[in-house]
Amino acid sequence: MNRKYIAYFNRYDYALKYLNRTKVTVLTMLLMSSQVNANVFGQRVSLTTKTASLKEVFAKISKQSGYHFLYLEEDLKSSGNKLSLKLENVPLKQVLDKVLVENGLAYVIRDNRIIVEKVNHSVLTSKNEVVKIQKRVIKGTVSDDKGNKLSGVTVKVIHGTATATNENGEFEIQVKEGDQLQFDLIGYGQFITTIDNRSVYQVTLSEKVGDLQEVVVVGYGTQRKVNLTGAVATISPKQLENRPISSLSAGLQGLVPGMTITQGSGQPGKDNGTIRVRGVGTLNNSNPMVLVDGIESSMENVDPNDVESISVLKDAASASIYGSKAANGVILVTTKRGKEGKTTINYSNFFGKQNATNIAERLNSWEYAELYNEGLRLDGKKERFTAEDIKAFKDGTDPYKYPNTNWHDLLLKGSGFQHQHNLNISGGAEKVRYMGSIGYQGQDGIIKLTSKKQFNVRTNLDMTPIKNLDIGLSMYLSNRKLQEPTNPYVGGMDQYFRLANQMAPWIPYKDANGNYGTISDGNPIAWMDQSATTDEVQRRFNAIGSVQYKFIDGLSLKAQGSYRPSTDDSHEFRKDIWYNSSKYQGPNKLFEKTTISTMYTGDITLNFDRTFSNHHIGALAGYHAEQYDYKYGEMYRQNFPNNDLTDIDAGDTNGQTNKGDTKHLNMLSYFGRINYDYKGIYLFEANVRRDASSRFSEGYRWGTFPSFSAGWRLSEESFMEFAKSTFSNIKLRGSWGRLGNQSALEYYPSIPVIGLGKDYSYPFNNVIYPGATLKKANKRSITWEKTRTWDLGLDLGIGNNLTLTLDYYDRLTTDILMEVLAPATYGLKGYVDNVGRMQNKGFEAVATYRKRLGAVDFSATANFSYNKNRILDLGGDPYLLDGSWKIKQVGAPINSFYGYQTAGLFQSTADIQNWAQYKMANNKVLPGDLRYVDRNGDKNITADDRTLLGSTDPKYTFGLNLSAAYHGFDIQAFFQGASGVYGYVESSGIGEFSGDTGSPLRFWLDRWTPDNPTSTIPRIQNNNGISSPNRIVSDYWVQNAKYVRLKNLQLGYTFPDAWANRIGASKVKLFYSGQNLLTITKFLKGYDPEMPAGSGSYYPQVKVNTVGMNITF
Repeated sequence: MNRKYIAYFNRYDYALKYLNRTKVTVLTMLLMSSQVNANVFGQRVSLTTKTASLKEVFAKISKQSGYHFLYLEEDLKSSGNKLSLKLENVPLKQVLDKVLVENGLAYVIRDNRIIVEKVNHSVLTSKNEVVKIQKRVIKGTVSDDKGNKLSGVTVKVIHGTATATNENGEFEIQVKEGDQLQFDLIGYGQFITTIDNRSVYQVTLSEKVGDLQEVVVVGYGTQRKVNLTGAVATISPKQLENRPISSLSAGLQGLVPGMTITQGSGQPGKDNGTIRVRGVGTLNNSNPMVLVDGIESSMENVDPNDVESISVLKDAASASIYGSKAANGVILVTTKRGKEGKTTINYSNFFGKQNATNIAERLNSWEYAELYNEGLRLDGKKERFTAEDIKAFKDGTDPYKYPNTNWHDLLLKGSGFQHQHNLNISGGAEKVRYMGSIGYQGQDGIIKLTSKKQFNVRTNLDMTPIKNLDIGLSMYLSNRKLQEPTNPYVGGMDQYFRLANQMAPWIPYKDANGNYGTISDGNPIAWMDQSATTDEVQRRFNAIGSVQYKFIDGLSLKAQGSYRPSTDDSHEFRKDIWYNSSKYQGPNKLFEKTTISTMYTGDITLNFDRTFSNHHIGALAGYHAEQYDYKYGEMYRQNFPNNDLTDIDAGDTNGQTNKGDTKHLNMLSYFGRINYDYKGIYLFEANVRRDASSRFSEGYRWGTFPSFSAGWRLSEESFMEFAKSTFSNIKLRGSWGRLGNQSALEYYPSIPVIGLGKDYSYPFNNVIYPGATLKKANKRSITWEKTRTWDLGLDLGIGNNLTLTLDYYDRLTTDILMEVLAPATYGLKGYVDNVGRMQNKGFEAVATYRKRLGAVDFSATANFSYNKNRILDLGGDPYLLDGSWKIKQVGAPINSFYGYQTAGLFQSTADIQNWAQYKMANNKVLPGDLRYVDRNGDKNITADDRTLLGSTDPKYTFGLNLSAAYHGFDIQAFFQGASGVYGYVESSGIGEFSGDTGSPLRFWLDRWTPDNPTSTIPRIQNNNGISSPNRIVSDYWVQNAKYVRLKNLQLGYTFPDAWANRIGASKVKLFYSGQNLLTITKFLKGYDPEMPAGSGSYYPQVKVNTVGMNITF
């Protein structure tokens, strides 16, 4: 059936464009809300009509009560009796029961709207029917799955009378034993029960899965889910509720098929995940565009408690309205707004403790001493440690001379305490709606001196001062303070972990005289004792104003502007230190950095949305302009009088430096969209955007980005009538479009770079003059990277319990910007040009099942995605080496490891002699060494035998969310994982046998020896850096990093309404929530599978256990 909602408005009513203006899933919220204003049922109206239509009655009720009717035209046609009424000062509920329920219509009141729909299978009692069986009155209440009372539920005796529940979910109705009683409410599954001898009935209605009337936020507007033709995934606030996440991006991991989020660090304030939508799309910036309330922003600026909905636009059809910024996908975050009704106050909090998910276990002093001696013997050298030394290490009787230092235990001394609070107030009347929230997050790291303290405020105000005029004002303010320890060596948090991984356990933290033990690079715990920190303050502000005017029904004009300044201030003071009388590290140094940026945006959009008989047409035309200003400054001085004077003017001016720059970026855009559907069966959409960017030179600034998509709802075809009992929805989708990527570029990529300063000075007449030289020549004709995407999709609804969505896509990126090498005679290194090509192909699936099993409400959502990435062109080069262990190669995935294949270990000298000869550096080979494959067959092992060893980007990602609720108790378990992904830890992370600068992992205890020939772990090799035969990059060290993680586990209890009401609240919930509680992986023990590839010098991923409370007044 073609179901088009029609709304009646009197001369004081809102425009139907309310549905396009809201940033939330409107109908779902309307249908699922459990609160009805008390005055609904207290209002009275008077009606006197003779043969009036339902529409005419609606108009009279609306004029007197202020309530607006939302209905389907065909439902009124099926209940087309003319009404004769004479009602004086009658309660509104009684009038609605008589006008609607007695005409086979159901209704529900939400805020100031009355939603009307035909009752399924309604058959009215004949006026001539003679009742011969004794009837009686029964009572009951109707609730949802969570125990919330439902008002406006139609309660109908099949072939008989009908009524509706009041504001407390209560009903009374006259029945006879054996009658079938039917319960209907829009947005909920129908329930039918047979009347027995009971006089009181308790009924529970379950929400429909994947309600097709749900409104989804898309670019510059909203659409009903049933009419979507693009690949759009949505995330509800319930999926983020009560999770102890310190960043919004971390909370999205595993929720959306095709969106991969890698979280490689647990450091406070630096734990935002790396997001990729449908793979890595370019050799340059592959980050998706993020908009918060329609304005380009960052997810760091959003308190998860403020989120109303999140939409992920994955294909070109849904994202092309954003043109040159949408090539890597678009994420739309919509924050909560006020609604008409009484003021609601919600306070939520949690308190928790963080711990590292994985810490690699390392050898203790005596174990390392024994293995180090073994390595010396294999090299024909004298042992360093005697048997008495090893015994003294083991006994621990002299911890200063024979220490057993666990550097990680000393390093991980932070409290790990975390707490978060949010206070939200919302409400409104007909002319003003408001929402305000205040949030605070405090997070102390698992390492001392690491912390985040963030305070944020958000307000959203919507006003309708006069008929047809809507004004919106929004403001966001945040202040974030980050701290991490620094050091006098080279600075940086990673140095603490590098030294903790490298310092031998026989190096003491302090000796008997209180002097620090140290190696040449220093002592990380001594650094920590100095309390030297980098302190950063990030200030964010965002103001949005909008005005919308409705000219006629279905036609409106909107203007919106935003102002978004931000400031980052960083103060890093590196204190100098005397470890002992002969070891000094310094001098002390101060780095001060300031970044100031401001973005201004303006949008004007003209919207049209009308239905003509069976034809629905929507159109959008828009204009966008933006300006971005950037300024950076840095100052440096050293040799301060002491470590307490940390102002810049206290430092020595000798050797001081300063630098800075400013940048500007402007954009101008025109865009449009047309939607059409016929009877809700045949769907079509076209988008186009034309962008101009100041990044490009004149003549190359404009780019056009079109898209087309179509859908076919087979389930609404008459020839599919036979399948409707099984399939509630069958929709085929297809789309094609082209997008751009300007974020791959620098600010001025087409302008030559001129170098100035003393490095380019020249002498003339014995005088040194400042000079200038061409440092980089750029090509004027460079332009946008372009992405062509097509998508095929299938949406299925099976009954009211199961939905399934499938998508297949092909994404081709061309004109990728790369540096092209130039001949030596050119005089410069090279220039940037549009020469690269890359492709991503993949498949996505998501299924949701919801069922009430007795008194238990159960739901499960599973998603899966597969993506195949290939580089197609590197500007004519077959490959480009990317550091010492990665490669970019045509035909291979980006971020591929590059090294040797292994074939076990050498077992004897004869085995070595019969194998290809090693020609790499440090090529001394002994039994127990790794045996590398001679891929080219030349009897030599050289760099030419290297091959692809897997990629850091997963081929497969998946998520599974399970939840159940029973009488106020609820449990939720969310699993996510990845496969077809590889990781690598360098020799320093594994632990080198390098004397004082080595701290090997415990797995070396099971190394190969003549007495342990079946071991797969190579022999001990002292001073074995990355260039030694056993430690060069190979498939032995590049390991499978697939994993399954229990990302979140929640246990909660919601107190009964009666108990909550005693303290003046409407809802009280207590909960436990755990994050990253369990990880199953075969990756290197002690390292997290999501760790960044390399030395292992990274802040560990953390598991969090929290308890919290939600209370609503």
